[in-house]
Amino acid sequence: MRVTDSMRYDQAVRDTGRAREAAENAISRASSGLRVARAKDDPGAAGLIALDRARADRLDAIATSAGRASDELTSADGALATVSNAVARAREIAVQLSNGTYGASERAGAATEVQGLLATAVSALNTRVGGRYVMAGDLDSTAPFDAAGNYLGDTAVRQVEIAPGVLQAASVRADVAVKGAGGGVDVLQALTDLASALTANDPVQIRAALDPLGQGTDQLSRARAEAGTAMATLDAAVSASKAGRDDATADASHLGDADVVAAATDLSRTQAALDASLSAVAQGFKLSLVDKLG
Repeated sequence: MRVTDSMRYDQAVRDTGRAREAAENAISRASSGLRVARAKDDPGAAGLIALDRARADRLDAIATSAGRASDELTSADGALATVSNAVARAREIAVQLSNGTYGASERAGAATEVQGLLATAVSALNTRVGGRYVMAGDLDSTAPFDAAGNYLGDTAVRQVEIAPGVLQAASVRADVAVKGAGGGVDVLQALTDLASALTANDPVQIRAALDPLGQGTDQLSRARAEAGTAMATLDAAVSASKAGRDDATADASHLGDADVVAAATDLSRTQAALDASLSAVAQGFKLSLVDKLG
């Protein structure tokens, strides 16, 4: 088959088009820093990048929720510490005022102090983090305790994802830790009973308050220990999730980002190829035109 000038010219135009496309892709990689800007650039890598980004997003969400839960447990532990201190002080008062050397006036003053300790404990137990009551179970907008120390929350324990598909208990059951549900001591009632005994100037009932207050201290200590274990688990989950997120982000970057040196080299090479192709087309057109004029 005879190759005509028109055929040579058309081929040159096609070659120039390919060279131009290669140069434009090289410019895009060099300017954006991305090797895979669109799925068609590398379908296989694009799919892996999407998976890595989804994994990074999932782990970032886990780190955020676990961190928030740890903050809430920290506040709950602080509330329990306040209650524990109040109970310890109330027991000191009970030991002291059960002595027969004290009279009604001293015990009335002590009763006022114990009532203040009760109010402080209730206030601490009604603590909120981010507008959510942390001791009310799942009743986020309900104050868990009223002024008399009655529990108004529910028995739910919040669960937080600490790894894909793995849940961790992330709240304190105040009905157990404070009110003694399941066979424990009602700590707030023990404070109330002590205040009443002091007001009544009744040494026998004051001494009777010692055991419940002591048991309440142990009960609160156990609850705080459980909260501390959960906090440690949540904090570890935050660290692990952030590390996994960073690894996934790095993997996506490795697949999708352009190598700076390679991108610059490729840009120079494709630009040179385009210039050569344009020159060839121009030269071929000139020769063809001379032939026709000749």
